[in-house]
Amino acid sequence: MKCLTLACGCAAALAAAAASPARAQGSVEISGLIDGGVAYVANINGRNGTSSAWQEKTGDVNVSRWVMSGQEPLGHDLRALFLLANGFSITNGAAGQQGRLFGFQSYAGMASGSFGTLTAGRQFDSMLQLVQPFALGGTPYGGVAFAHPYDNDDLANYTRTNNSLKYTSPDFGGFRFGYTYGFSNAAGGFDNSRGYSAAASYRNGPFAIGASYLQFDNESNSPAANTNGAEPAGAPFNAGRQRTFGLGSLYASGKVRVAAIVTETRLNDATSINNVADTPVALAGDSIVFQNVEVSFRYALTPRLSVATAYTFTLGTFDTPKGRYRPKWHQLGVIGMYALSPRTDTYVEGIYQRADDLDGTGLPGAQISNFSAASGPNQLVVTVGVRHKF
Repeated sequence: MKCLTLACGCAAALAAAAASPARAQGSVEISGLIDGGVAYVANINGRNGTSSAWQEKTGDVNVSRWVMSGQEPLGHDLRALFLLANGFSITNGAAGQQGRLFGFQSYAGMASGSFGTLTAGRQFDSMLQLVQPFALGGTPYGGVAFAHPYDNDDLANYTRTNNSLKYTSPDFGGFRFGYTYGFSNAAGGFDNSRGYSAAASYRNGPFAIGASYLQFDNESNSPAANTNGAEPAGAPFNAGRQRTFGLGSLYASGKVRVAAIVTETRLNDATSINNVADTPVALAGDSIVFQNVEVSFRYALTPRLSVATAYTFTLGTFDTPKGRYRPKWHQLGVIGMYALSPRTDTYVEGIYQRADDLDGTGLPGAQISNFSAASGPNQLVVTVGVRHKF
């Protein structure tokens, strides 16, 4: 009830601010990003852990998409806004996000410098907006392939919240907060594919901290899922409940940025786990915990050339019908980016992952995000790509 009261209060305040007629014309623009390259994968779906592959890849750093957005001033510090974003693959032209026309994001709302922003639609949650910047995965500086195993903490832009209301506060002396609520839309099933998240961050000079909480109830991408719910497809898990906690901090000054983030995801009644590059791995209603610790470093060598690196340790706890298992993942990534122009850059990235103690979990081997699983505990990916913004 508190979230609905907050949303209604913000909507009323924004509507009141619109009392005077508009005095300026609105604008609509088309923009986007195209990311593609060639990757060498040292171990992928191989026999005896020896198979490798060269692959043309799309979106290893950022998902390719085109965006139509607009805004209209309404007077008294208030404006209407909208965004329609279509994700796609440059390798075959297919629409991303399970074939949705505007699956990357689609929302409309109102914004005020005094009262904040309220939007409705399919959108990234508040955890992504305010806490993701403390990680490299999902950001323009590390991207998709730097995601924590299976993107278990929702930081790498795989998961959106459908049928959602999202409020983001203005900046109060460096402090911001946000809340997102995704409706199940199910009669008599209030929590049948419901989702919500809350996050806050604070910046003071070069230092920043942030914290967040995310929950999905009855998330599923199975045929029997509530397709009108907050998350019918796209999330990495089929589970009765997902709860994710995040806490991050960073120091950024001049050419240097140092950051750390700790997250924990708890899954109840998990029936499958999925990486977007493979079919789901079936689970037997397991209770699963993922605990992630990431430290990262970014440095601008010149105005055009920068390098970034991140190390992530992930500890899992799988409580299954056959017993408890404690898998572990070590992942190290390095990426270098060179700006050819303000809108075009090239990059070279290398990511190594080792997965230990997977026996009993049902997971086949190491698996770097956006690539198929290895046949054993080790996987290495090296990618050369180009990214263009328009």
